[in-house]
Amino acid sequence: MTAAMDEQAAERSALRHALSELDARLADATLRGPGAHLRFEPWVERLRTPAAAFLRPDLERRLARHVDADDSFARDRIAHVLAGACGAAALPALLCARESDRNDDGDTLELTLLDLFSAWPEESIRLVLECLGSADPRTRRVGMWGVTVIDFGGARYFGLVADAASDPDPQVRADAMSTLSTIFGVGDPPRALAVLLTGARDLAPEVRRSAVSALGSSREEEVTDLLVSCAEDADRWVRFCTAWSLARRPGPTVRAALERLAADEDGDVRDAARTVMGLQVAPG
Repeated sequence: MTAAMDEQAAERSALRHALSELDARLADATLRGPGAHLRFEPWVERLRTPAAAFLRPDLERRLARHVDADDSFARDRIAHVLAGACGAAALPALLCARESDRNDDGDTLELTLLDLFSAWPEESIRLVLECLGSADPRTRRVGMWGVTVIDFGGARYFGLVADAASDPDPQVRADAMSTLSTIFGVGDPPRALAVLLTGARDLAPEVRRSAVSALGSSREEEVTDLLVSCAEDADRWVRFCTAWSLARRPGPTVRAALERLAADEDGDVRDAARTVMGLQVAPG
């Protein structure tokens, strides 16, 4: 028994040393850049073992520090270690990291979360549903993302996302609009369309932008009529999104709306409308 305890103590000491070495390398800016993922892989993989689960508090503190510093590379290395060492127990910290850091930087935090969702589906859905019911809008946004990933196609939880379109926080509502334009919207297409039509009239411009963009793939006449009216929106980015969503729609009212947008006071709106007018299909 003493030999086993000595072996465990030696292994823990080696793992602490590996974490210290990883810290030192993450702090060395010269090791970043092309090929950095491969350079760090030996230290990351050394720590991705259940034997390193005792380091969970240390790893969670490091993860939070890198998120606060907006260091996505270090964040993702530590997140990957935490997931490998702790499994499902890493989910709360990783979901929190995504809440506080929403960089669209192409790195691997979301991939790490997806692996955990796949390995522990019941615990994952329990936690993301808790996030969706949080009092913090940032946490609700993470919960919505998690629900749409786990419930691909909206078969089980479509109603929760549709209800989020009435959330008091405009960014949560905007996320709901974007989500309903994806394959998740097939969970209830008529309700998804109704929610998007309402969203295009929301008081918050970020919600209107998301809804108008989402409606670009819908060809119903009522959608076209609404988009034509959105060409007069006070928000320039709504008008910009409107121009693109009017692409390849026939009819004189659409043409007239695009002509108004092509003479808009905003240069980005004008450029979008002129590009779209060049894509329009001639009648007949």
